[in-house]
Amino acid sequence: MTDIELQKPRVERVDDIPVIYGMLERMGIQSIVDSIITAHGNWTGLSPGWVVTLWMVHILSEQNHLMEPVQQWVERHGFLLTKLSGQPVRELDFTDDRLAICLRALSESDVWDEIERQLGLRLIRVYDLSRDVVRLDATVGTVHHDQENRVLFQVGKAKNGLYATQFKLMLASLDPLGLPLAVDVAPGNRADDPLYIPSYQRAKAILARDGLLVVGDSKMSALVTRATMVAGGDSYLTPLADQKDAPELLDQLLEDWLDRKAEATLIFRAEDRPDDGRGPDPKLAIASGFEVTRFQTATVEGTEVSWDERLLVIRSYSYMKSMLAGLRRRLDKAEAALIALTPPRGRGKNQIEAEATLLAAIGQVEKRYRVQGLFHYDYQQEVEERHVRAYNGTPARVERKVRYQLTVNRNQPAIDAVELAAGWRIYATNEATEQLSLERAVSVYRDQIVEENVFRRLHGKMLSITPLYVQREDHAQGLVHLLTLGARVLALGDYLAREALAARQEELAGVYAGNPNRSTSRPTTERMLKAFEGIDLVLLPQGEKTATILTDLMPVHERILALLGLQPSLFTGLQSA
Repeated sequence: MTDIELQKPRVERVDDIPVIYGMLERMGIQSIVDSIITAHGNWTGLSPGWVVTLWMVHILSEQNHLMEPVQQWVERHGFLLTKLSGQPVRELDFTDDRLAICLRALSESDVWDEIERQLGLRLIRVYDLSRDVVRLDATVGTVHHDQENRVLFQVGKAKNGLYATQFKLMLASLDPLGLPLAVDVAPGNRADDPLYIPSYQRAKAILARDGLLVVGDSKMSALVTRATMVAGGDSYLTPLADQKDAPELLDQLLEDWLDRKAEATLIFRAEDRPDDGRGPDPKLAIASGFEVTRFQTATVEGTEVSWDERLLVIRSYSYMKSMLAGLRRRLDKAEAALIALTPPRGRGKNQIEAEATLLAAIGQVEKRYRVQGLFHYDYQQEVEERHVRAYNGTPARVERKVRYQLTVNRNQPAIDAVELAAGWRIYATNEATEQLSLERAVSVYRDQIVEENVFRRLHGKMLSITPLYVQREDHAQGLVHLLTLGARVLALGDYLAREALAARQEELAGVYAGNPNRSTSRPTTERMLKAFEGIDLVLLPQGEKTATILTDLMPVHERILALLGLQPSLFTGLQSA
């Protein structure tokens, strides 16, 4: 930029940059990274911690994780970033090469583990976070690369059931805010099950306490995984993969329980329980269930571990209704398909002429609609003979046309058994009943959506780990680690705002574009950041100094800053006195 251009008044967009910077500063990202990553001897300018921090500001503000536009963005916001950080920010500190060096450092396991450990300890201390419930889950991210000669990018089965070149992401998150504690990146063709124990152990090392309740999906239900948590002095809650590990367990439990159906415990939402101590209306129950206890034993690192395990057998009414509706649809479609196997004789009607062919077709229909054993079949062979006279040297013959006629009837006792089992699921836990009742277990597991919110953000527009626009695997791993820092910022913003609003029994208005009067008690960080859009800083060069004029903050901006525990000086300090 020439001297003449520097003397011209100009405008730098401010928007949500001070808010994001303020949150990153309070989280201590810069100091933590600089205490772990040491720049090599030829490194000049901003330290790696400052580069990572300001790059994170760019990612969240611009909703773009590409390296290419960062340098130009820094050039456009040079005065603002220098003022906020108190550091001499130059665009050359954010070249692609400099950013790539940071990614390579973040990709190293020992470096990243220590960053997560220090960051987790700081956030728990600064924000006085609860350390009772940890959630584990895995997701995948896709890339458009050839997997040949690669370790991380591998063809694997995605969540949609299709195969793609991908990498796998395992997260341990802290309730109730969905704050990622430990992030592991694994090859895309690796099974989820082995990822749970390392993730649990890293989260436990960060929290540094026993008595955790670890919640995960059925892939966490492997016996050795559960035993590892018991050996670690913690509890678990997970649905059993009973159809895989013990396909007859649910049937056995339900058969033993049928004579005691009246003893079922009804489960209600907390808001449906009256405050005056009266019992809730049974019609409002969302589920019912019972529990049994069994003795378990397993070997963990050469040591035998034994414990009493509670099996919570719970029937979700909404799940039951959806399963029954699906069963009826499958039965109707399967019956129609079975009848269509043996159509009446007629032009264009293909007939099955062999018994083996008919039985194979029946099996295919049953498998397609998952109705094995739910129909009775009766079939007869029909033979039609026609005598054909000799003609033009062709001898007389008898033509035989064979077809099968299939009669289909529903196996009602088998269908009744399937309907009886609809909606039931077995959850396993070693937590005491006093701490985890049937009703609380349902509530805690339903909050697994907290973990899904982390994945939604990582896959969403703001962070967008799918797809990653990098070729090198160490860059990809480092970038995923970096993006999960952004997920922490967003989760923390949600938590701080909601806790502050709940404490005051208030709601926040002014964050819905086009509807300023609409309010919410659960604003998202994304929506709050968007409310700052349109704030500008006017720079007026005056010799060696620069006068600045800041667009006025609105009341909603000041309120959001207060909810997030940030000072208005992040904005007002940009303006000349």
